[in-house]
Amino acid sequence: MSSVNVVEEWVTLSDGQKQYTKTWKVTPSAKAHLVVIHGFGDHCSRYDPLCRVFAEHGIESHGIDERGWGETGKRDQSFGNNQGYNTALSDINEAVNRTKQPGVPLFLLGHSMGGGLILNYTARKEQYDGVAKITGAIASAPLVTLTTPVNAIKYHGLKLVSHLLPSFGIRADLNPEAMSHDLEEIEKYKNDPLVHDFTTIGTAGGFLEAGKDLLTIGSKITTPILFSHGDADPVNLYASTKRVYEITSSSDKELKTWEGLLHELHHERKPDRDAVAEYYTNWIKHRIPQ
Repeated sequence: MSSVNVVEEWVTLSDGQKQYTKTWKVTPSAKAHLVVIHGFGDHCSRYDPLCRVFAEHGIESHGIDERGWGETGKRDQSFGNNQGYNTALSDINEAVNRTKQPGVPLFLLGHSMGGGLILNYTARKEQYDGVAKITGAIASAPLVTLTTPVNAIKYHGLKLVSHLLPSFGIRADLNPEAMSHDLEEIEKYKNDPLVHDFTTIGTAGGFLEAGKDLLTIGSKITTPILFSHGDADPVNLYASTKRVYEITSSSDKELKTWEGLLHELHHERKPDRDAVAEYYTNWIKHRIPQ
């Protein structure tokens, strides 16, 4: 069994942005590396239990707090502002290139907003050089379409205002009870000082447009990929994840449906969350060259 040493670090991105990172370092050596992209209102430290399971199997995880969220958003006092969807994709590309080591397989895991981001990222391999370095990706409850869609009037209003006032702040009204059946996890979510539902019109509009795009450009994804979604998810629509899975061009693709589970699969009740962690671990291990 591998041991883990958790290392926090601030890195400087190519445009000068300071970004908080956390790495679950494996000793003596990692069998694979994994870049973790968190969800909306989320931050990488909430993935600690899952990343520790990965570390037990020699998988070293590298998490980032995206612009507008977690310690990065707190430092900049810019909660909910990702500075543009393409900026978020470029930050993933930098994390991939920063993490990739010769001879060590590299995987991506993105949840919710992060799941939508990694799907859009892997669909744009002609734009981002890191995509070719990825051995496989896991999209957990990815944001393609909201389960309760924004009505047409509000949606088109958001699109219009996002061009005029992209930095205007709004609230997303996240429901903690939608995340998990586990009451303890719900309380942790409510009381986490870095969890928030702030965003900007530009950021929200970017997510909605990018999700809509996936229903067509998802066909460009050729990276080995696991789609993982609870069919009772009240946040992101399971049927849209299934649709992107169906059009994905990868010869190695899988849709894992978790019957009755809610949005944050990795924070569901035991034994469900243990089954999720085991499934992800085995999926990765089976794609590590022997």
